[in-house]
Amino acid sequence: MAEHDENFKDDSGLLSVLLGLVVLVGMSALPATIGWIQLATG
Repeated sequence: MAEHDENFKDDSGLLSVLLGLVVLVGMSALPATIGWIQLATG
């Protein structure tokens, strides 16, 4: 992983929004992924 910068501040909140989107997409894709795995494994 990249070096952690102690002085880094996310003033714009962009990082929080990006993480939120990643979690949202991951959660919404989870049921479909489980369905595909069940179909593939029979």
